[in-house]
Amino acid sequence: MLGKIGKKIFDEVIYPNLGEVRKEVIVPPRNGVDVGVVDLGDGRVLVTKTDPVFVVKEYGLRKAAWFAVHILASDLMTSGIPPQYALIDLNLPPSMEDEELKEMWEGISDSLKEINVMVIGGHTGRYEGVNYPMLGGFTMLGIGEKERLANPSKVKVGDEVVVTKGPAIEATALLVNTFPDVFKEEMSEDSFREAMDMYWKMSCWKDGLVASKVGVNAMHDATEGGLWNALVEMSESSGRGMAIEKEKVPIPRSVREVTDLVDIDPFTSISEGTMVIITSNGEEVVKLLKREGIGAEVIGKVTEDKAVRVDGNVIGRPDYDPFWVAFSEVGKKGKEALKKRGKNKT
Repeated sequence: MLGKIGKKIFDEVIYPNLGEVRKEVIVPPRNGVDVGVVDLGDGRVLVTKTDPVFVVKEYGLRKAAWFAVHILASDLMTSGIPPQYALIDLNLPPSMEDEELKEMWEGISDSLKEINVMVIGGHTGRYEGVNYPMLGGFTMLGIGEKERLANPSKVKVGDEVVVTKGPAIEATALLVNTFPDVFKEEMSEDSFREAMDMYWKMSCWKDGLVASKVGVNAMHDATEGGLWNALVEMSESSGRGMAIEKEKVPIPRSVREVTDLVDIDPFTSISEGTMVIITSNGEEVVKLLKREGIGAEVIGKVTEDKAVRVDGNVIGRPDYDPFWVAFSEVGKKGKEALKKRGKNKT
């Protein structure tokens, strides 16, 4: 099975074998937690996160570099502590020319400048067997006050659950940006443009930065499995449940149109750019986010039990993310795939 390994393999193989256990590591690798944390012993913590260097060449190397940076920055920002430093290992395909490397690297550098991060080390080389989109490994680090650290252990009954932007942000952006000719004739002009521009919303770095100014207890971005999976992961890592009202979840018009066209559930579809925030001051967090141009709503509360309930019904981890099937079908068959899925509007 492609993609991230499942919870079973993580719990049975990865987690029990982490090398020497060190007491200053206060957040080790955990399923559903985006960062690792080291207590520096002086009231500060070091927060770190590693991901692949994910570059989709077809988007243009500068545009793809922006996404590669923000995927990682978004994860680290879930700690409430912004990234400051980066290490990058570039394993490049032999076919990549020097001018292409220059374009990509300048895109990475410019994107890092936007979020005040500096590269402090790494490795670069060309190797047989390497190909897009996975071009190596990327690590970000941040140092901040321990008391400001967002962590599932801080989640309390009665806390409010805030979601930014809505579900299927990434699914919508990637489908339309990858196959614009397929979707342009099937969507209204305004929705098509909104979906194209949604590419630049596939980051929740700013969401977390803004929310942390008010105060947060835990944050998590909704990647594979979408919003519902993110909520379940937060519930499992915190040991608390949630009561969610589905109608309160904001859904952009373009998300509704695109997910309807390809017949996928927006709530279980990949959604980089959607931040789930647990805070004791939801309305103030929402107010500040909206002031910064980031859509957000309070969608529920933390409960005593350990289940996530949406409109009273318990939800679990989705069996799979429907985005990948839709992406593959549209890539192979274009508009015929939309007709096959029964959602063509012409």
